[in-house]
Amino acid sequence: MQNIALDKVIEEVKALPHEEIRQLRSVLDEMLENKAKEEKEVEKLMLEAGLITEVKKPKRNVEALRTYKPVKVKGKPVSETLLEERR
Repeated sequence: MQNIALDKVIEEVKALPHEEIRQLRSVLDEMLENKAKEEKEVEKLMLEAGLITEVKKPKRNVEALRTYKPVKVKGKPVSETLLEERR
């Protein structure tokens, strides 16, 4: 259901004039920056409380994502097998 809402927002954004898209980007950038600050504050509090010992940076291998090829499996999809086994 969220995808439908997001798709609708994207379509609305596409219809905006260039200047309004720039304004929207500015607002979104600010929101993302605030979210990042909040996440860093939570990490800091968790470190101080001893809940974690370090904050690791996420590993991002863009090239691996671009060149990723799914493994082909014979037979029915693995997801079907998992669902059957859970029943």
